[in-house]
Amino acid sequence: MASKILVGIPPKNHINLAMDEVEGLNELGYECETITYTRNKPRGRRIDKLFGVLENAISIIRRLHQMKPDILYLNSRFEPVGTTRDFITVALIRLFYWKKLNIAIKTHGSDLSILTDKSFFFKRIVIPYLTKYVSLWFFLSYEEIHNIVQYAPILGKKACVTGNIIDAARSTKSSAFLEKHHLNDSRFKFFFAGRMIAEKGIFSIIRAISSFKYKEKCVFVFAGNGEEYDAFKNEIKERQLENYVHLTGFLSEEECDHFYSNVNALVFPTYFDEGFPMALFKSVACGLPIITTKTRAAIDHLKEPDNCLWVDGRNPKSVAKALNHLYEDKLLQDNMAFNNKLLGQNFTRQKITAQMNQDFHKLN
Repeated sequence: MASKILVGIPPKNHINLAMDEVEGLNELGYECETITYTRNKPRGRRIDKLFGVLENAISIIRRLHQMKPDILYLNSRFEPVGTTRDFITVALIRLFYWKKLNIAIKTHGSDLSILTDKSFFFKRIVIPYLTKYVSLWFFLSYEEIHNIVQYAPILGKKACVTGNIIDAARSTKSSAFLEKHHLNDSRFKFFFAGRMIAEKGIFSIIRAISSFKYKEKCVFVFAGNGEEYDAFKNEIKERQLENYVHLTGFLSEEECDHFYSNVNALVFPTYFDEGFPMALFKSVACGLPIITTKTRAAIDHLKEPDNCLWVDGRNPKSVAKALNHLYEDKLLQDNMAFNNKLLGQNFTRQKITAQMNQDFHKLN
């Protein structure tokens, strides 16, 4: 009989990613059902957030009693808020659901300071409890695994590396798409997608443009919004760079995906605690030349100059140097495009879920 898996998925962000895994596991013979798993009321008061987590946990417990799965698989984050939610949820499940159940968690990014700080709550309560009752923990890079093994060796025995599924077919080359976004011209298009915060390297890109020799022939397309979006727009105006920058604001994931087949290169100088940044690996799968930083999964999969040019995300001069280098070298662009399309085949639904299947089979 096929194993049953209840999959906790986010309500809006990266739904395609979660559902691709569900479909891939179903194809392998699992019986998967989904339920929302999220930090409810993220902008509410602490008490509202707590009640949201409790409500979500109760919904999961009800579904567990109805479905009686072999595995509960939760998409989460390994950081103070996400891990606290996981702790509360797992504790309530242990109290109110008594059938045998393996719990697996996939962490989409992590803040490993919760393993190294002196917080009694995390060090003595949360991490030991989750270590005991979570059967399998998926991380998205070997750097995270290395740190887990170093600071929490028992948890490290339950940790393994996985990737995210990337479907390049969701991005379609189209002059009509470019026309819709007022970008159907001959300019070389550098692309950034993500949350508009300094740690994603957005200000470094803007400050690099002044030193970029070919800016008159290029446009920098930024897709997304975030906490520092207004400050970002103000800096563009102050530096008089409006002619070289195109801001889309918030886009649905489906709309944003089409950019990867309609731009010329990705510039992604993040120094955020990335796990497996989707903008980066969607660019890989669509065969884009890439400028990025040495962060976690990027280090695991990318090499310079085969797949990317490495930069210091905090240093606009480093970014400007890479922009000039990439634009000037057409052969480099072509080689990266070829190599990245090949690399992108490592992140198909079949390959990612086949590896997950092997990891699930290790569970008792």
